[in-house]
Amino acid sequence: MASAVEVRNRILEVARDQFFSLGFTKVTMDEIAHELGMSKRTLYQHFPGKKDLLRQALLNKAQRISEGLGNIIESNQAHFGRKLEQALTFVATEMPHLSPIFLRDIQRHAPDVWQELDQRRQETIRTRFGKLIKEGIEAGFLRKDIEAELLVFLFSTLVQNVMSPETLSRLPLSASQAFAVISGVLFEGILTDKGRAKSREKES
Repeated sequence: MASAVEVRNRILEVARDQFFSLGFTKVTMDEIAHELGMSKRTLYQHFPGKKDLLRQALLNKAQRISEGLGNIIESNQAHFGRKLEQALTFVATEMPHLSPIFLRDIQRHAPDVWQELDQRRQETIRTRFGKLIKEGIEAGFLRKDIEAELLVFLFSTLVQNVMSPETLSRLPLSASQAFAVISGVLFEGILTDKGRAKSREKES
């Protein structure tokens, strides 16, 4: 028999997939329960409402991304260039495809949930990528003439503004694609000659 934690995680996984593909307002608790093969009463025992389920599904995903980044950045098995590549690839891979329907729903019907998610995302950038950027500067891979705090602020601001529901719903890009563009533009501009040489080694 599955534990309560396993059941809860399964609910979050199914609900997240439903929300992302169909939108928040079009998915009902009845449909989620049916997809899970459980009664709606059982579903409500784990989550009091659809908005709470949305919040937990998104924050659960954000937490997994933060923890995964932490594991990469805290590793002593790779140099900065390798860590940066792994970190950016990991985020782009783990970041869900947020459809325009889902983004419009969040903007109109659950703006507080998006705000909470955005705050969590900004904190992840400040702590995880902040540490990685400082490591890159110390190792000579990133330019030392730019303050680490400013680089973190620039990265955080770009992500916050480009990856908002309003902006993403107008761009022909998924969230992961937008993140890849932001990362490429920023980090390419602050690499030192040493960093560029290592980057070319990876490509050859």
